Amino acid sequence: MSADEDLMADIVNEAQFDWIDLGHAMAVVKIVEGGDDRVERYRRATDLVVRLVREGRLVPGDIGTAPGAFAAWDMAPGDAAQALERHTQAVLAGDEPLEPWQPCMFAAAP
Repeated sequence: MSADEDLMADIVNEAQFDWIDLGHAMAVVKIVEGGDDRVERYRRATDLVVRLVREGRLVPGDIGTAPGAFAAWDMAPGDAAQALERHTQAVLAGDEPLEPWQPCMFAAAP
């Protein structure tokens, strides 16, 4: 396995136990690769998460209305990946803040 594949497997593993956000993916990157550059860690984590969404291994969504419910985004994996890329670009440009649980949560694909 490549380093990317190992990290992606670690991220999906985290999402199998509970929903995660980009902050979780950033933490996995920091634990495995180290480094103190938060922006670079964000770029690296979002790149991996976008790939996982595009491959259908992670499902983006939000907290549902029923207790414990996950409401997956109603879009194809490729479209969801593009939405995540747009959000990442907005954060990196300073147009959106980097906030917990934004732009969504992620669940491991069933």
